[in-house]
Amino acid sequence: MNPDQALLDTACYCSALRQASRYVTSFYDQMLSGSGLRVTQFAILSRLRPHPATVTQLAQSMVMDRTTLARNLQPLVREQLVQVRASEQDRRERVIELTAAGRDKVEAILPAWRRAQARFDEQFGAERGAQLLATMRAVVDSGLHETGELPGGGGD
Repeated sequence: MNPDQALLDTACYCSALRQASRYVTSFYDQMLSGSGLRVTQFAILSRLRPHPATVTQLAQSMVMDRTTLARNLQPLVREQLVQVRASEQDRRERVIELTAAGRDKVEAILPAWRRAQARFDEQFGAERGAQLLATMRAVVDSGLHETGELPGGGGD
């Protein structure tokens, strides 16, 4: 990052993570810009690549609320990259699956995504990147949501 654009340091974990997330998201969006998709949309398609998922399963696996997921799915449905159908087990539940066009789109974007991954490793360091992934997974698995503490407290 350019020192003239340096963000103020913060002791707030949430603010620091969000700053880093916006920075990295912007980088990936640039790297995938020729695809017509943003990295969040590509992440959804990639999660569906091995098999379909219910809305609840996909939202949980992406640590995303269902409303945000639904908003991100709209352009993918419109572009016919995914289809949403009723579950055979529970008609109230919706199943999301890649279409043939969605599978083709993922395959077409993978080389750009791999270049982004390689560039991140180059700039940040592959070992530090692996440590970062492990740390972020540990954060998600930390149980912060299960602490039972009342809302409130610190901010930015």
